[in-house]
Amino acid sequence: MEHSLIIKNLTVAVGNKEVVKDVNLEIRAGEIHALMGPNGSGKSSLAYAVAGHPEYKVTGGKILLGGTDLLLLPPEERARAGLFLSFQEPPEVGGVSMNIFFKTIAAEKQEAEITNQEALISRLGLQNSFLQRFLNEGFSGGEKKKSEILQFLARSPKFAIFDEIDSGLDVDSLQAVANIIKNAAAEGAGVLLISHAPRLFSRIVPHKIHVLMGGRVAVSGGPDIVASIERSGYGIYSSSSNLAEIASVA
Repeated sequence: MEHSLIIKNLTVAVGNKEVVKDVNLEIRAGEIHALMGPNGSGKSSLAYAVAGHPEYKVTGGKILLGGTDLLLLPPEERARAGLFLSFQEPPEVGGVSMNIFFKTIAAEKQEAEITNQEALISRLGLQNSFLQRFLNEGFSGGEKKKSEILQFLARSPKFAIFDEIDSGLDVDSLQAVANIIKNAAAEGAGVLLISHAPRLFSRIVPHKIHVLMGGRVAVSGGPDIVASIERSGYGIYSSSSNLAEIASVA
């Protein structure tokens, strides 16, 4: 438990609607897990609940990070405990440059500055001038995703949730991001990759894949699940009549 992100019997509601229902996941340090499912299946809702978004009310279950009960902590303390969330739609923050944002991260880590800052930027094919731009303001979709990766590298969290990190990235950028995530896991970070499309998983092979349908985990298993989704779509997991095929890939 000390080196795991544990989501146990998690149920989450937005208003009067349950969007996540009795979900169980455990991601150990150094592991990469994938959470897949069609649009509206509850993937982002789960991520927001883990991060502490106030609109996503946890009505049952536990979220533990290294033995710490995250449900007792506000969002900023969850981040300080070692949790990182890359948003599906990163917000724009006018007036705050990437450079100032990096300095803020360094100060929180009690460092003078983020080490190898220029090297981090070049790994994503960006110029140093990127640091002078306001956080996500006027960024393309791909630039926003690169901004999220830069923040991840700067923070060096224990566990990271990437929500649709592949969205908007060209082939070269996607490969660069995949390499960064694989290297981080090799160095001990736990990772949850959220995506509804399989293309990311041709570059990153997760230790385990979970398919979310209607807020519930329909199946968990290995890489064969991706091939099954590409072949038959998510409908294969939407009916109890498909239990035999589900079992065959779990």
